[in-house]
Amino acid sequence: MTIEHIMFRSGDVRCAADLYLPQEAGGPVPGVVMGHSVHMVKEALAPGAAYLVQAGFAVLAIDYRTIGASEGHPRGQVFPHRYVDDVRNAITYLQGRPEVDPARIGLWGHSLGATVAIQATAIDRRVTCVACQNPSMFNGWRAMEKARGRAGVQAMLDVVDQDLRQRQETGKGMRMPLLGTGDPHIVDYLQLAKEVYPTFDDEVEAESLAQVLQWVPEAFIERVAPRPLLMVTGREDLTHDIDEVLAAYDQAREPKRLEILPYDERGLSVEPGLGQAMSLAAEWFRRHLIEAEPFVPSPPASEVRAKGLRPEFTTQ
Repeated sequence: MTIEHIMFRSGDVRCAADLYLPQEAGGPVPGVVMGHSVHMVKEALAPGAAYLVQAGFAVLAIDYRTIGASEGHPRGQVFPHRYVDDVRNAITYLQGRPEVDPARIGLWGHSLGATVAIQATAIDRRVTCVACQNPSMFNGWRAMEKARGRAGVQAMLDVVDQDLRQRQETGKGMRMPLLGTGDPHIVDYLQLAKEVYPTFDDEVEAESLAQVLQWVPEAFIERVAPRPLLMVTGREDLTHDIDEVLAAYDQAREPKRLEILPYDERGLSVEPGLGQAMSLAAEWFRRHLIEAEPFVPSPPASEVRAKGLRPEFTTQ
């Protein structure tokens, strides 16, 4: 496996990404764009990317704009709709690589990155299939209200109002911890992330709160079909609401598959849960990116005429 650190253009900025390529592929291979969760960085995707590369795929693990090593200011703008654009621009870059088969592209996302991948798949015909791990935020307002209560959402909106006033008066917005610091498990998790990943920063722009409340990818999940959709989640996942996952899965159309593994919210990011989840994703991509026959469009009328063929039409 080789790793290349690259930058690709997305809108008016450049996003950072790590390109993982299998050695001795013997020709162009299918490609997968990987997107991290709302607060993480692309380096955290390396263990999962290794599983996919070993299975024969080229992998592009990206940082969304204003996150990690990507460009963009102010830093930490959690704007999911822009993340969708970043994923789609990553597809364009990956399709331009000679090592990659441009007709066989899949998406993989974790947490918020999973619903970003779902919305990107719904609107981008270049995506052949998608795999989601611990998907969350199918409806941002509902998710925040379930997590924080109605009073908590109103408090979020108070912060948004205060941020707007500060931006008007000073030209600079407020910054805040994304996940809060009340839960000791979250405190430990954030501290570990800061130690392991130098580009990680858990502070975000306060205006991100309004953007998250407007995020409604469940409106797009029916549009993923006929592209195959895989969802993998933990049975005891308290961070990514399993009820939301089950409801979204019911709303999605075939072809689809749901796997519920016996782990908690972070159990699918470490072994042995990581290996089980990524093996499911690798098998999904193998089936739909390697084994499946590619779409073959009908020949144009001029070609039919040149070959002297006679088109047939049914009357029923």
